[in-house]
Amino acid sequence: MNVAPSTILDVDWKFGVTAASSESDRLGKTFLQLKLLVDEGNGKTSNIFTEMNLVQFYKFLHDLEKAKSNLELLQ
Repeated sequence: MNVAPSTILDVDWKFGVTAASSESDRLGKTFLQLKLLVDEGNGKTSNIFTEMNLVQFYKFLHDLEKAKSNLELLQ
C-alpha cells in the first residue's frame, strides 16, 4: 500500500498553564496545543490537533531538529 506524504500548509499553536483543575497535581502544569493544516492531495485538506506537555514538546522539538539535520546532510 502506497501512501502519499501530506504537506503541512499551516501551523497554529497555543501555550498554556493549567490554572484550575479538580486534580490538584495538574495545577501549574504547562501544555502546548498544536494544530496542523495538511494537504492530503486531491485538493483535500484536514486539520490535525494534538496536545503535549512540556517534556513531550521538547522531545518533539528535538526530533524535528534531528530530521532537519539529516535532510541537510542529503543536500
